[in-house]
Amino acid sequence: MRPEKVMILGMELDEWRINSSIAHFGVGDDWATLYDIESKEKRKGHATKLLKEAKKYYKGKKLGGTIALNPIMGHLYKKLKIKEYVKSNS
Repeated sequence: MRPEKVMILGMELDEWRINSSIAHFGVGDDWATLYDIESKEKRKGHATKLLKEAKKYYKGKKLGGTIALNPIMGHLYKKLKIKEYVKSNS
């Protein structure tokens, strides 16, 4: 499985689609950041499968994600050990 390049809001992102899930990653030379993920069919493991594939694909890059948009996204970060980028107090 490989992502497709898409333009969203003027940014080139990697778009992943597996079963009912879709996710977008920003990618640089040594990093990959998950911006969003959505599943049409909840609790079937589609988002987990997608993120596992993405982790393999981006191996060697610093992988993380934006602040979790909902509790399920936060749960996936913890489950798959994906760093959640949070706002610093400085």
